[in-house]
Amino acid sequence: MELEKKSPYTVSNFLSFFRILLVFPAIYFVSTGENEYIYYIAFVAALSDWLDGLLARKLNQITDLGKILDPVGDKVLIAGTVIALYYYQGFPLWLMLVIVLRDLGILIGAFFIYDKNKQVTSSNWPGKISVNFIALTVFCFIAGWYEIFSYLLYLALFSIILSAYVYTKVFIKNYYAQKNESRS
Repeated sequence: MELEKKSPYTVSNFLSFFRILLVFPAIYFVSTGENEYIYYIAFVAALSDWLDGLLARKLNQITDLGKILDPVGDKVLIAGTVIALYYYQGFPLWLMLVIVLRDLGILIGAFFIYDKNKQVTSSNWPGKISVNFIALTVFCFIAGWYEIFSYLLYLALFSIILSAYVYTKVFIKNYYAQKNESRS
């Protein structure tokens, strides 16, 4: 999708940016062991994620900045939370690394596509499903439901691998795509 000239000052973009800022209280509450407040942050994050997409579509305010901020908001919040959980509460190092490296790979790939083709790539369904499995797995860890967590982490891992595969295909297709330029 080509860059569009819409105002970046939309309610949807504000909500996405707000979600990025939620990483600070999330890290604080993980560091103090006040895990019950993480549920509120997760609820507010999920609500803002749902609302920003709904409002962008209903108000016809889909912007390239929003296409960037929305997934960045999710990735920053999840990465910050799992890094803090690893550091303060014993979240598995290997799972934290898989989650963070997957998200970094997606962001770096999107940057390269934008840099080369001035194209903003959108999230895809395997990626969205993966984020939900990751969030559910993290939720179970925070809640202390370790038996459920031990099963869910395999579903999260499978969805991460699947989404990484799909994102790699999208990257290859978009990065190596030639722009249609008319020559006169």
